[in-house]
Amino acid sequence: MAKLNDIDNAFVKQYGATLDLVAEIKGGVFAGLGLEGTIKGEEAYYDQLGTTTASVVGESGTSTSSPDGSITHLRRKLLATNYEIGLEIDRFDVLETLINPESEYVQRQVSALMRKKDIEFITGALGPAATGKGGLSSKDLGDAQTIDADGAGLTVDKIRQARSLLLKGGVNLDDPLNTAYLAVTPQQIEDLLNLPEATSADYMNVKTLVNGTIDSFYGFKIIESNLISFMDSDDTLAGWDADDIPKAADTGEIRGCFAWVKSGVRSATGMNIQTEVAKRADRRFNYYAYSAARFGSVRMEEKKVVLIECDEA
Repeated sequence: MAKLNDIDNAFVKQYGATLDLVAEIKGGVFAGLGLEGTIKGEEAYYDQLGTTTASVVGESGTSTSSPDGSITHLRRKLLATNYEIGLEIDRFDVLETLINPESEYVQRQVSALMRKKDIEFITGALGPAATGKGGLSSKDLGDAQTIDADGAGLTVDKIRQARSLLLKGGVNLDDPLNTAYLAVTPQQIEDLLNLPEATSADYMNVKTLVNGTIDSFYGFKIIESNLISFMDSDDTLAGWDADDIPKAADTGEIRGCFAWVKSGVRSATGMNIQTEVAKRADRRFNYYAYSAARFGSVRMEEKKVVLIECDEA
């Protein structure tokens, strides 16, 4: 008899007490690395105020007119997505094992939802941002905020250029709200370690990072993720398949690594991850594990995000 979810592979042949969890892409690494908030429903709007300029006051008595300046009002739209996952566990299969798999099933479901949350963050940071009164206009990150791959992986020069773009854009990196982050894949850390032009001090810092004892380089806090998307030739995200694996791109193996500051990306949660495990009367009273959540992200300002294309070929 076929077993639900291949649970027969976990049947007891030797003594055991838990289900071993196989390796998977970790999610949740971007949590808290942007502005965080809540959302009611599926859409939220965030108003922004631009800058204005002061003028020189004329000599006394030359003019009695009040200055007439201007200031720009901007708006970004965040769209949250509903996600869910459910797994059925045959009640007879549970009796045939020495373990209760419910908690491990829920762990896997939470991991799946956390991967989706990271994908929403990456898409929000690098994808088109909905702008305007009703969020009907779309704003791309743009070439000015993109560092081309140029046939290379992550280099010190690319990191320096990313920092320079943030500073030239007027981003105050001393502001705690502008804590700078750099999202890369493990391959980019390896590329950085192999660069002869890196100074010995820089090399030791990155080497220590690989050993897990430091998390920063050149002013950026390093965030490692295998979920970072490949890039198509038009500088758009190639996306992810049904298993949350980054899809192949028409450019080959160009990864869309990126630098950003905390205030540059906003995330909102409409419903935190909720999980339930219950017996279903309509399914022979089998156990059913269900998890769901709602969240989304949007880029708040182009000058606060830099796309760093890295060739992994």
